[in-house]
Amino acid sequence: MALWGISTTTETSDNNYAIPKFLQDTDRNNTPHNCFADVRGWVYRRYGTTEQSGLSVDYCDDVIVPVAGLNTTGDTSDLGSTGLATATPVAVFFEDVNLASPISIGAGGTTGITTGSTGFVHLVFNELVYVSAGATVRLRALDANNENETTAIVATAGSFSNGSTVFNYINNTGIVGNTSFNGQITNRAAFAFTAPSTVLAANVNFLITTINATVAVGATNIFVANTTGVVASPKIL
Repeated sequence: MALWGISTTTETSDNNYAIPKFLQDTDRNNTPHNCFADVRGWVYRRYGTTEQSGLSVDYCDDVIVPVAGLNTTGDTSDLGSTGLATATPVAVFFEDVNLASPISIGAGGTTGITTGSTGFVHLVFNELVYVSAGATVRLRALDANNENETTAIVATAGSFSNGSTVFNYINNTGIVGNTSFNGQITNRAAFAFTAPSTVLAANVNFLITTINATVAVGATNIFVANTTGVVASPKIL
């Protein structure tokens, strides 16, 4: 069962956080970040909207790997026991402003978020989680040299539409419908933030052998005549 990602060890990036191994990290809008575990086994969520997050109530779930015995709580002191343990965060990245799939800029970065506009950052888990509206994450803001850190950006969780019902599978309970829950029930929580009104400028030395430039919200485009030895590493910190 190793290929199906049923883990008897601590879930880490080295074992793909127990997510089934055939789901490759080539499309951050869908695979593998639409796959999560609940009491049915490994589930793949297909969205009917382009939101691709807990803000959407239009989706269907495919059970791709049924697993018996997950309607109990896994005992973290005995990693070989059957059951669902605590959800593990597996990825974080900016949502493509064009809601494209796959994301248009590799590794979750995007240059499409303009200054002063609203963007979304997704925090992904390998199980369903409850996220209350108003929950926050903190985004560090540094210049292209990863220096001169300025005021952090606070991103805030929103809620799926009022009056809508989403379904979750609860240990020892089964299917539960949640109507007008003030937050998100998802493995992909969306947090909204406002991009800085001005970019954080930096003098980047292109005469050194390798440059690791940060491509992130509020970052500026850097144009050079000769790209020899220049490496762009899109990421958020």
